[in-house]
Parts: sequence; structure tokens; C-alpha cells
Amino acid sequence: MKPLTKLGEYQTDDGSLWELWERDGVLTLQHDGMPCATSFTHGSEDSLAETAVSPITRAGQPCIMIAGLGLGYGLAKAMQCLPKEKARFIVAEPVAAVVDWNRRFGENAPLWEDKRVSVETQSAVELCRKRTGSLHAIIMRHSHARCVLSLGDAQALFNALKGGSLLAISLAKPDKRLEGTLRKAGFELSSLAVPASSKGKQLRFHTLLLARRGRFVPFAERGAN
Repeated sequence: MKPLTKLGEYQTDDGSLWELWERDGVLTLQHDGMPCATSFTHGSEDSLAETAVSPITRAGQPCIMIAGLGLGYGLAKAMQCLPKEKARFIVAEPVAAVVDWNRRFGENAPLWEDKRVSVETQSAVELCRKRTGSLHAIIMRHSHARCVLSLGDAQALFNALKGGSLLAISLAKPDKRLEGTLRKAGFELSSLAVPASSKGKQLRFHTLLLARRGRFVPFAERGAN
């Protein structure tokens, strides 16, 4: 077995520890000792991005927020699904080291040369408080057992979306408390079970929680914007 090599380590102001490890060409991003993204498999992350942007493939100037970068596979899939010249992809990643590691070591490093991509070292919620009604989709990859959003956080995400647009969240399992918070914020909810991985011996599923701001009107009816 080839050795495990630490490529990077970063401790945030609140004391949490981020590390990037590599073994036999496979990258693993860890947060406080727990794996939260890997280059070995990223099936649910691909499905998350594809599902989030599928209603807006006809938009002329879609604006997408990637909330939590991981190893960049959600960003890569969203850009693949929306190859439009005037599309915009905003990466909300408060840990600058994670962005740096993606640029230096990640499989998706070439994406950072694309002028449609911008990075903000703030949380998605902080950014959304400044972007009322401007986003066509928010793609939120969640690496822990639970996604904790206050009602105020959920309302900020709701207000940042255009009417009919999606907040799509990946979860290891369904979360009734989160669903209740999103409903109180005004979202209409549905969910989808997708394979967590296309590799490995054991088939596991993740939940995609799809939170929509109001009724979606196809762009063919209202005109692309």
C-alpha cells in the first residue's frame, strides 16, 4: 500500500482543523479528522449540481452559488451543465485554504482559469444577505451528519433566489428539523435519493433536499433572463 501524505493543514479562528491528504492519487479533504470530500467518488455531489441547474439550462445569464467547495466536483458539474458564456458561478467558501488546495492539487484545477468563476471567502448565508433576488440556484454540499440552519439563515437563502429557483442540499440522511426550518422560511420542498457513490462494494444513498422559492415558470414562458 502506498503511503498516506498530508498535502495541507489549516486551523480556522474557531479552532476547527482542515486537512488535505493524498494516497495513490486519491485526495481526501478532512474537517476535524472526519472525511468530507474525496476524489475517489463524488456521485451524489454530481447529482446535486445537475439537479439544481436542470430547470435553468435555457436561462441566458444564469447565476449559480456553490455553497461549500469541497474538492470542486459540484462546481465542475454545474459548469458542464451550463456552458453558457454569460453564466456566473460564485463559490462561497469561507476557508481560503480549501480554495488554494483546489487550485494547487485538485482534479478540477483548470476551472479556476475560467473568468465565469468568482470566489468569496464568506459563508453562503453571509453572501445571500447581500444578494436579494439575484440567484438562479444555490448548491449546498453538506459534509456533516446534519445541516444546521437557523430560520434567519434560511430566509436569507430564500430571499437571494429568483422566483421559482432552487436551493439544493445534499444530506447523508433525511433531516426533518431542517425541512421544518426551510418550510417556515417559505420554501416548497421535495427530496430525492441518489447513490452516494458509483464505486465501492456497498451501495449507499444520500438525500437531495430540493427547496424551491415558489412555482417554477419555464423560461420558454417568461423569457430567459
